[in-house]
Amino acid sequence: MQIIPRIYMSGSCKEAIALYMDVFAASVDYMMTFGDAKMGSIEQKNLIINSQIDISGNKFHLADNMNMDIISGNQLSLTVVMNNQDEVKAAFEKLKVGGNVMIEPAPTFFSPCHCGLVDKYGITWQINCTK
Repeated sequence: MQIIPRIYMSGSCKEAIALYMDVFAASVDYMMTFGDAKMGSIEQKNLIINSQIDISGNKFHLADNMNMDIISGNQLSLTVVMNNQDEVKAAFEKLKVGGNVMIEPAPTFFSPCHCGLVDKYGITWQINCTK
């Protein structure tokens, strides 16, 4: 069995994938538009109906969902454990652009460097490291 988180966007899926590729060195396993699937309206033809990205062996599905209201910031929260504090801070700096910082990078009782934010696509990230 495999459980794959699915992240819904409101028309910004391609942009979010590009950011996550940059921040986490993610790769795209596949990406299909509404046009590729011959579904949706003319306005939706370039939006993503389904995609899968790989972040260090972890799979995520992302899609633009035009049929339900997306409430920014609460549709999913992801925790990423990085290798070191420099990686945490680098990811934080990129993800915070246009987003909302909840916790600046700082030591905690469970990590030498932890931060939290909602990125510009409404995804909540908790980022920390073990050393």
